[in-house]
Amino acid sequence: FDPQPLQQVGWGLALSVVSSALNGFLAWVMLAAAKQHRSIALEADAKHLITDVWTSVGVVIGIAGVALTGWLWLDALVAIGVAVNILWEGYRLIWRSSQGLMDEAVEPEVLAEINKSLQGFAHHTIRFDHLTTRRSGQRLFVDMHMHMPASWTLGRAAAVRTSVEQALMSAVPGLRASIQLLPMDVEGHFDDERDLI
Repeated sequence: FDPQPLQQVGWGLALSVVSSALNGFLAWVMLAAAKQHRSIALEADAKHLITDVWTSVGVVIGIAGVALTGWLWLDALVAIGVAVNILWEGYRLIWRSSQGLMDEAVEPEVLAEINKSLQGFAHHTIRFDHLTTRRSGQRLFVDMHMHMPASWTLGRAAAVRTSVEQALMSAVPGLRASIQLLPMDVEGHFDDERDLI
């Protein structure tokens, strides 16, 4: 309500710019690690640092704007914008955290890797169907039916299933595969049509 001009802000601005650059670099590294490890905690820490960077940018813009224009209220306006950004990022993090507690399908690129691995095994004697995926927190799951000739021995079928599971887990680290073995002429049935979605 009674803004006052700042005095001798050069060192403060310089330190703010340097700390913002360091925070920005650290946030970038943490976001990459969060994506690699699927960690909402690392992502939250990185977003916290990013809001610190935007806060520092707001300080620099506010002070520079006041110095150039003489409008003391400009600093408060920029501060309000920074506060809105912090609230928005906080809301997004709360939403992402709550979604981490819910099961959902894997990302399209992960599903593409799964399908690519299965294509290496699918041929006239083996086919896959009823493939469903889900993500639960950091863990990924895939369930499917693998159809093979009825004449195959259980040992041979189990060996092929093991090879498929290993290929899937190599292609998608952290994936847990559950494969039901069925003869080629038998179709799996679901009790509820919603299970097919």
